[in-house]
Amino acid sequence: MTNNIGMRFENWAASNENYQKMLAKKPVEQFNFVEKTDFSKTAPENKAKVYTEAVQNIASSRISNYDANKNQKMEFDEYVTEQSNIYKKTFNEEIDLSIPGMMKMLRGIFNNCDLNRDGSIDNKEMSAVFAYMDKADNKEGLIDGKIAYESAIGTNWGHPDMPEVLQMLKDFLFPPKN
Repeated sequence: MTNNIGMRFENWAASNENYQKMLAKKPVEQFNFVEKTDFSKTAPENKAKVYTEAVQNIASSRISNYDANKNQKMEFDEYVTEQSNIYKKTFNEEIDLSIPGMMKMLRGIFNNCDLNRDGSIDNKEMSAVFAYMDKADNKEGLIDGKIAYESAIGTNWGHPDMPEVLQMLKDFLFPPKN
C-alpha cells in the first residue's frame, strides 16, 4: 500500500498519540483532505466542484487500500480488514472479532454506509462518509475539507438515522440526474 491520502488519513485516525491527546482533552490537528487547494480562496461558483473532487479522491483512495478483489468497492470482509488494521495501529493489539456482538456491530455500521444495499460501499457512498465526518465537526454545519479527530473516530456510525444522513450528503455531492 502506498502512502496516498487515504492511508495518510488512516495513519492520522489510527494514531495512538492523537487518541491519547483526545482522551486528555488536548487539541489534535484536523485532517485536511482538500490539501492541494486553499478552499477558503476558491471562487464560490467552483467550491462544490472542488469539494466533490477532493472528497471523491480521498474516498477512492480509502477504498483502493483495502480493495482485495480490485472491483473499486469495499465489501464487508474488506471493511473488517480495514477496521482491524485501524484498531491494531491505534492500540497495538489485534481486535478480538470473536467478542459476542463484535461482528454484528461491524455489520451494522457497514450496512449503514451501504446506501444502495448492494453488499459493498462504492465511491459515492464512501464520499458521503467523508463529507459526514467533515460536516459533523463543524459547528456551523459547513463542509470545508477538514475533519476533526473526534468526528473521525467518535462518529456514531451505528445510529439508526445514519443511512438517511449519508444519503442526503450523497445526493448533495452527486445530484440525481433527471
